[in-house]
Amino acid sequence: MRCLCWLFWLALFPTAAHAASPITLCEGVWLDATRSRSVPVRIRMPAGREKVGVILFSHGLGGSLDAGTIWAHAWAEGGFAVVNVQHEGSDSAIFGKPGFKSALNGEQLAARARDIQFVIGELGRRLLEGPCDLQRIDLNRIGVAGHSFGAQTIQAIAGQSFPVKIEPPLSDPRLRAAVGLSPSPPLTGSPESAFATIRIPFLSITGTADAVPFVTPITALQRQQPFRLMPPGEKYLLVLKDGTHEMFAGQLFRTTLNGEPTPHIRNTVIATTLAFWYATLGHDKRALQWLQSPTGLRAGLPPGDFFESK
Repeated sequence: MRCLCWLFWLALFPTAAHAASPITLCEGVWLDATRSRSVPVRIRMPAGREKVGVILFSHGLGGSLDAGTIWAHAWAEGGFAVVNVQHEGSDSAIFGKPGFKSALNGEQLAARARDIQFVIGELGRRLLEGPCDLQRIDLNRIGVAGHSFGAQTIQAIAGQSFPVKIEPPLSDPRLRAAVGLSPSPPLTGSPESAFATIRIPFLSITGTADAVPFVTPITALQRQQPFRLMPPGEKYLLVLKDGTHEMFAGQLFRTTLNGEPTPHIRNTVIATTLAFWYATLGHDKRALQWLQSPTGLRAGLPPGDFFESK
């Protein structure tokens, strides 16, 4: 089945969608001396010499720099610098070990948020990472995205509040927008209080089959809760029929069973997120109208999918 929203988006943004310009790929391991912590990064820089906005991506529990590859590549082709961040203590090194699910905790969440804050700071301090010219990054146009535990990380960075005051805060005023793929209720405390303080533009993406009961009891319906409880103001919710948790990781797996996204889910996530980034980091009025108009994105979705905004 063709995705009508994808075709409509191609008509609005043909240059970005078809450019497929060469992407410079760089990797490094940055040391946060204040925490004695190494933070691996993978950077994708779009072609050109002009200033570009930047998107940081946080992987889920047991993930790595490979998480979000599909999304990161599309965003870089769309004209953004993209930085995948790997989080020690909740990355692939723990996957398959006894008790690995215990890493899904507040301490690791805070460490992850500090990783994102650290990388943002380094992007403003470093000139180069290999052949990647970091001086091209416009630090006035910073977005963050994440999947699963990475989405919880993004929620914290975007302004989520916690039952116990955390100093310094996990939220970061340098951010302009956030995308949560498979977002979640808070680990502890009141969901109403947690999400009432997220005021920046936020796009939540989930599916009707977005659950991993062997890891967490969070249901697919509960993944809509962050959107429902955030205050109005450029908040969006995309729900895709039959979308599984693994599909939203945006990763290339060896097997396709419930792993890589279907063409429809892949194209719809790419189209929606790029429009969101253009609207929030690029101040593109056409993209904003496509997201918010009844005749825009929601009008092109097939039965079973739905999109809301407030």
